[in-house]
Amino acid sequence: MNLFDQLEGLSERMQKTLIANNLRTLKNDIENEVAGGALDNLLYLLLKAMSLLFVVNKDYRKNIKDFTASYAICSRDKKIDVSAVFKKVNVLFAQQDGMKAMDSLVENPTTTVTFKDGKAMADFLLSGNTDVIAGMLNNQLSVSGNLNYLFKFIYLLWLIPELLGINDFKELLKDHA
Repeated sequence: MNLFDQLEGLSERMQKTLIANNLRTLKNDIENEVAGGALDNLLYLLLKAMSLLFVVNKDYRKNIKDFTASYAICSRDKKIDVSAVFKKVNVLFAQQDGMKAMDSLVENPTTTVTFKDGKAMADFLLSGNTDVIAGMLNNQLSVSGNLNYLFKFIYLLWLIPELLGINDFKELLKDHA
């Protein structure tokens, strides 16, 4: 094994260790955010975890094979403004399907969801109450763009707590509903 191969292997191990440490930190931050009842930052933390899970979890990444889309998620009270952009990303000297989480709104998103507030966001996206029509009629959310993409996004979000090992995530959210 030459020096270049050794350096490449060391770099890959270091990156995987950093990702694993970041996922542990995000898991703790997500649990603390839910326990504290301040749900405004929760979605951004989940998006950061999602982007890292796409890097390390091949089965999870299969859900976005060759998928490109952008999501803007905001609230009328201006406390939530995050975006997720699904595209090819550079990982360990190669490109693979992935996602970039942003703490701002992306221009010209494929789908935009505007919630009344953080509680409405948690209730709709995370707790399993995904009745779009009821949410719109109750003035809890508005949606523009591709609804099929919205449901794909919700499905991907629902997988995160289990992948991170957060037990009873939906029950914790119900305490704040």
